[in-house]
Amino acid sequence: MNAMLQPAATLFPMRVADLDEVMAVERSAYSFPWTRGNFIDSLVAGCTAEVLRDDDGELLGYYVAMAGVGEMHLLNLTVAPSHQRHGLGRLMLGAVIERARGGGAATLWLEVRTSNRAAQ
Repeated sequence: MNAMLQPAATLFPMRVADLDEVMAVERSAYSFPWTRGNFIDSLVAGCTAEVLRDDDGELLGYYVAMAGVGEMHLLNLTVAPSHQRHGLGRLMLGAVIERARGGGAATLWLEVRTSNRAAQ
C-alpha cells in the first residue's frame, strides 16, 4: 500500500443522519445493495458501524460488523467507487480487526461473493 495514495481519513460512528450518503455509495458500489432498512436494523441491533470521512467530511467508505460470542461477523465493508484502490478498505478492515480483538473475539468472519475478486 502506498501511503501517498491514501487520503487523511477518520472513522466516526455511523448515525441515521449518515444514511443518505451511505445509501448513495451503497447503490453506486453494488448491483444488489443493502437497503436503508438493513442499515437501520443494524444500528438498532447495536452492531458496530462506522463511516470513514476525509478531512473535508466527504464519505469515503463504511463498515458494519456484528459481535457474537467469541467472534465478530463483518456484514458490510464498502469503499466509495471513486476512492477504491487507495488502501481504504484495508484501513477499515484493520479497524474492524482491532474492534474484534478488543471485544475478545477469536474469529472474524467475512462472506465474499465469488465474483468479488478485489475483496478476496
